[in-house]
Amino acid sequence: MSLQRMVDVLLPPVASLLIKLVALTLKLEMVGREHLERLRKEKQSVLFAFWHNRLLYVCYFLRGENLTMMISQSRDGELIARVARHFGIASIRGSSSKGGLRAVADLAGILTQGGNGGITPDGPRGPKYKVQIGALLAAKKAAVPILPVSISFNRQKIFNSWDRFRFPLPFARAALVFGDPFVVPNNARGEALERLRGELEGRLKQVTEQSDRYFDSD
Repeated sequence: MSLQRMVDVLLPPVASLLIKLVALTLKLEMVGREHLERLRKEKQSVLFAFWHNRLLYVCYFLRGENLTMMISQSRDGELIARVARHFGIASIRGSSSKGGLRAVADLAGILTQGGNGGITPDGPRGPKYKVQIGALLAAKKAAVPILPVSISFNRQKIFNSWDRFRFPLPFARAALVFGDPFVVPNNARGEALERLRGELEGRLKQVTEQSDRYFDSD
């Protein structure tokens, strides 16, 4: 077996174990959970939207939500999909750079059938904190709300990647913040859709700022 093949085989289970072990030490605090609870009560499918640099632990803490993630077709995306599978999270492969339209249609199909979706609208390569249109197209096609989500930690490692990827240190406190549901009207097109894209971007930045500032008063 080649070294690369060995890495591809061993990395997902090792990474998933590390994620779980660190998660068991975290003290999680949830903000805005009532938005999610209301959608659950209404038996409404939802598309969770969160930034690429926070995807690991947003996905981990949403793993019980019948979640299907839209993940790129890249090699890194394949590893992420395999890790997600360890937590019961399915995946649809595609991104803005490859297979995006098909993936958006497939994700909309999952949402229409009663499942929940997850998407990182600035992934897989950025620009950081810049919403791409796929999230809005999937939500519009399936007629489901987008729920902005962010997570922050009071102690973390920030990697020197394009998105400044974040990983919590053991025994950190975590703040998982849900924003107001965001609805994409069925008749939104052209300039109206672009305006909504900017509005969703602003909503995601707001919940991110809220989660990042959660521990400021400590």
